Amino acid sequence: MGRALRRKLKLEQILRHLEVRYDLIMSRSEAHLRELTREHANKYGTLVGAGGDSTFHIMVNEIMAAGADVNFGLIGVGSSNDITLEFGVDSLEKACRALKGGRARRIDLGCVREGGTPLRYFIGQANIGLGAFVNMRVAEAALRKPWLAKRQTLAGVLSIRKAYRSKSIPLPVKIDAETRRTEGDFVAAIFSNIRFWATGKIINPEAVPDDGQLDACLIRDCSFFRLARISRLADTGRHTAAAEVEILRAPAFEVTSEKPFEIQSDGEIIRTPDGRPTFNGVTFSIVPRALSLICP
Repeated sequence: MGRALRRKLKLEQILRHLEVRYDLIMSRSEAHLRELTREHANKYGTLVGAGGDSTFHIMVNEIMAAGADVNFGLIGVGSSNDITLEFGVDSLEKACRALKGGRARRIDLGCVREGGTPLRYFIGQANIGLGAFVNMRVAEAALRKPWLAKRQTLAGVLSIRKAYRSKSIPLPVKIDAETRRTEGDFVAAIFSNIRFWATGKIINPEAVPDDGQLDACLIRDCSFFRLARISRLADTGRHTAAAEVEILRAPAFEVTSEKPFEIQSDGEIIRTPDGRPTFNGVTFSIVPRALSLICP
C-alpha cells in the first residue's frame, strides 16, 4: 500500500469518526485540479484542499478567478506544509477537527502584479533569488534523475551550490516600500504573509496573515557557508539579527532589477499568461481580507 493511499484512508477514517460530511474528489493532474476547483468553487459552501502548499496555491488562484464566496479548508499532506503550520492544522487530526468546528477567519492574500496586472495570489509567500532558482533546478533535476525527487534536501543543496558557481546569485535589486528604498545585491528576498518558509523556517517571525501588511526578509550577498549559518538560525527565527539580513514591513513592495529574475510563490514558479518565467519588475502587495479560511 502506497503512502498516498494510506494517508487517504486515514483521512477518511478521521472524518467519519468526527461525523464530518464530505464529498471526496481526486484530481489527476494540476490542470484537472484547476478544472475541479473552478467547477466546484460556487457549488459548495466549503471547499477543502488536500496536498501541499502548491496545491493550496493553485486552488486559491482558481477561487479568486471564479470570484467565489467560499470557505477554504486546508489538509496538509504534501512535502512542504508551511501554510498548515501557520494556521495550526499541521496534522490530519487538527485539520479534520477544524473542519468539524467550521470556524472561518478572513485572512489577507498576497498578490504578485506586473504593470498593475495581477499574475498570482498567495496565502504564504513569494520570493526571488535563491528560493526561485532552487525550486526550478530541483524540479528539472528530478525529471532528469528521478531518484533525486525522493532526496529533496540533497537536491536543494546541490542547486544552491550551482547557483553560487553559476553566479545566478546575488541579484542586483531595488526595492521600494512606501517612502523607503532599499537596494543592493541580494541572495534572496522573501515577501511573506505568514511566518514560515522552506519547510518550517521562521523566515519572517512577525508576519501576521490578517494585518494588511507583507513582511519582507532580505538577505544580502554572502558566502555559501555564511548562508548556511543564516539558514540554521532561521530554524528558530534568530537570523534577523545577522548583519546580512534586513526585515521590512509594508502593504506593497515594488521590486526592480536590471537582471531578469524568477519568482517562486508557495512552491510554484510564476509565469505570465504567455508562459514567460522571468521579470525585471513586479509589485508584491497585500489584498486585505480576501479569503475566508477555516482554522481552529
